[in-house]
Amino acid sequence: MPNDLLDNQNQPIDTDQPTSARALRQSVKQIQANDAHTRTYLSLGQALFERGWDINTASSLLRSLCTLLSAQHALLAIESSGKLVVFSQLGQTLPVGARIPMMGVLAMMLKNPVRFTLYEHKHTQLWTHGDVNHHECLIPIALGQHGKGVIGLSGKKLTLGTPEVETLQAIAGLLGLAISQHQGPARTEADLTILEALTPREREILALLPAGFSNNELGAKLGIAPGTAKIHVERILNKLGVKDRTQAAVKAVELGYKSSFKTI
Repeated sequence: MPNDLLDNQNQPIDTDQPTSARALRQSVKQIQANDAHTRTYLSLGQALFERGWDINTASSLLRSLCTLLSAQHALLAIESSGKLVVFSQLGQTLPVGARIPMMGVLAMMLKNPVRFTLYEHKHTQLWTHGDVNHHECLIPIALGQHGKGVIGLSGKKLTLGTPEVETLQAIAGLLGLAISQHQGPARTEADLTILEALTPREREILALLPAGFSNNELGAKLGIAPGTAKIHVERILNKLGVKDRTQAAVKAVELGYKSSFKTI
């Protein structure tokens, strides 16, 4: 046997020892990572049990996700009337309350039926840090494949392996349920079919019809021409199968859009 494989007592050296040590370290790291994923999910469930869905629950979740995935910036936005509204944020992102048009990748990822897919490196306008080299990840929130919102994460060392993706999918489903219950009674399948037929802009206009806005006022509020607003309203009437704006406004209230005041 070669000398380099013998110890001082002429006994064979266990050449598997380094490999075994590395395997053990990897195993311990994997166990620790799995524990961290489980704690994040269980912490969200406990917070929902104790406090329900609120800004504190959302903020705590974003902090946990940033720690778990090595992100520096995060936000959670909820779909409302055809737009995404920032509900909670951490780091350099759009402020809470900012309304984000559902266009491009945002419209694609929340198009019903929603499929759970991570959208990375899309360079959306969610961030204010100005770092073009950041790693961006968008996660759809859904319940029964119906879009409810988006989680956005950003960081230079964002970590997204298979365990992280599985954890995010579980969290997104739990959030979908929490948001749906917070928003009120679940919509029927017929209601969901109607809403799926509308574009995000049409849903946005539908939500304003109960307030009695004219085409001119709709245009001023949404930054579009009155003629364009008129075309959208006509398409909404056609898709809803109603005769006029009053009937459309009634249907909007039935669908949960309850604007009851008129402001510009």
